[in-house]
Amino acid sequence: MASTPSAVLPAAPPEVASRRAGVDLMRLVAFVAVVLIHAVADGANDAATAADTIAVLARFAVPFFFVAFGYFLSPRAPARTAMRLLVRLAPPFFVWALVYILYFKGSLAELRSPAMLVRLLVTGLDGQHLWFLPALGVAGVLFALVRSRFGWSAVLALALLFYALALAFGPYRGWLGLPRPPFNTRNGPFFGLLFITAGAWMRARDLRPALASALALFALAAALQLGEVAALHAQGTIPFPRFTDDTVMTIPYGIAAFLVALALPPTLHLPPLLAQLARLSLGLYVVHLLFLDLAARLIGRATLAVCLVDALLAVIASALCVLALDRLPFTQRLIR
Repeated sequence: MASTPSAVLPAAPPEVASRRAGVDLMRLVAFVAVVLIHAVADGANDAATAADTIAVLARFAVPFFFVAFGYFLSPRAPARTAMRLLVRLAPPFFVWALVYILYFKGSLAELRSPAMLVRLLVTGLDGQHLWFLPALGVAGVLFALVRSRFGWSAVLALALLFYALALAFGPYRGWLGLPRPPFNTRNGPFFGLLFITAGAWMRARDLRPALASALALFALAAALQLGEVAALHAQGTIPFPRFTDDTVMTIPYGIAAFLVALALPPTLHLPPLLAQLARLSLGLYVVHLLFLDLAARLIGRATLAVCLVDALLAVIASALCVLALDRLPFTQRLIR
């Protein structure tokens, strides 16, 4: 979700640069998908099945952002690049985490506890969606270190191991009879490392998918994702389908979303406003939950129709907010 800072990126080869518009367009689509997930999370009581379907189908979004991060991670001095990106992600994470604590709690008193400080670093606390930023940074640094020192096979094996643990202690925990883990299976490298590895591998191989093939794979992966979640829910393994963060089919689903972005024609040009918003996708992501909560307080979220209106209002308000913040030098770093 966070677009890689241009100061860190090397000059992209022509074929990569020509695809940026497709990736930027998909960044905006993925942002809207994230908003939809959060909009229906605790509402839409009149159409639970439709809300579950929307949430499951929108689950390509966060994997897509991890893949994009890996794709644009510099192959030269990857460890140094990853560390710089980790440092770059720290200010927006901490500032927005504090903003959300103040917004929801009105006080920072809970941060006096060392345990809560640790939870802040891992989860973002009241800014629950901010887990993405430290997870992105940790997985990116781990990928860069392992890939540069031990090669592709080692980093892929490690990524698969972490994702297997995420599945075993996540959606398959009840089926396997495992205890509740002390960690959230989205956090750290458990969820994101595999997608970052996939993105970097596609960049290294200069993958050029055909649009028809990419769309077909995306549609197939979406159907399989729905089927897997429905099966897990029918077996009682997961109680709420809309809250399922990762499944086996999430892997091809997230990767296929990025393949669609790569396959979009190089002649594609986004309107200037959309291109600017795509560059500010980090800002869109970090602020949207504020406006989604405000919309829910104003008009509620009892029905699916109202949840969709909440989502629309949050998307518009988030766009206006980041465009305004981008005009101020001291706030630009918090949204880019």
